[in-house]
Amino acid sequence: MGMDTAGPRAAAWHRSRLVSGLGQAALIVLLFYAYRVGRRLAEAGPAEAVRHARSVWRAERLLHLPNEASLQHAALHWDGWVRVADVYYVTVHFPATAVFLAWVWWRHREGWPRVRAAIILSTALALAGHFLYPLAPPRLLPGTGLVDLMNVYGPSAYAEAPGHGASNQFAAMPSLHVGWAILVAWGIIRYGAGRARWAAMAYPVATTSVVVLTANHYWLDGVAGAIVVIVSVALSGVGERIVSRRGAQGI
Repeated sequence: MGMDTAGPRAAAWHRSRLVSGLGQAALIVLLFYAYRVGRRLAEAGPAEAVRHARSVWRAERLLHLPNEASLQHAALHWDGWVRVADVYYVTVHFPATAVFLAWVWWRHREGWPRVRAAIILSTALALAGHFLYPLAPPRLLPGTGLVDLMNVYGPSAYAEAPGHGASNQFAAMPSLHVGWAILVAWGIIRYGAGRARWAAMAYPVATTSVVVLTANHYWLDGVAGAIVVIVSVALSGVGERIVSRRGAQGI
């Protein structure tokens, strides 16, 4: 009678899957850490960041985009939303992205190579933007009338004053808060099932509203973040097709 090898094979398969998953998790953690370090290295002086901010502010007015200060003042007639918005800004961005990546890895492995490529590409493009165009967020731009809600109401994502400490507060362009929210929504709609997946569209809408009303980003930061992710998703799709074609040809 031969030995039943189904049990050992299954155990080996689960071990292999766990090791592979831990390796991918380590890669993403390293990516997030590299992004934070890169943002810090990209920090420029406040004079340059504020000068760019004034240019962005003028461009938005020329484009007739909604005035962030007017929207914030209107919203502050009822300030009960402010602390919720600040908590959302501080706590949702990285955890939501991490949970999404874990979901793709465990439940939709076929989409993992493309999603992983998109997150790596978008991170690289965003860092390039931070180096090339340091930008003070609206809350640090004098003369707009905007309220720095994180400092007034809390909690704040930054423990130090701008230009000090380990966080670069002059890296508003592009907004990966908006960009990665769009990536998460795209991935859920692309790889999920059922009508409920379309509810993911609310995530980038909510995120954009929060980052603008809390004066952490301009509209154009969100536009730039969206472009970064669209380009990254498109390039990852091209790479996926090339790999698939080569596999089919036995290369």
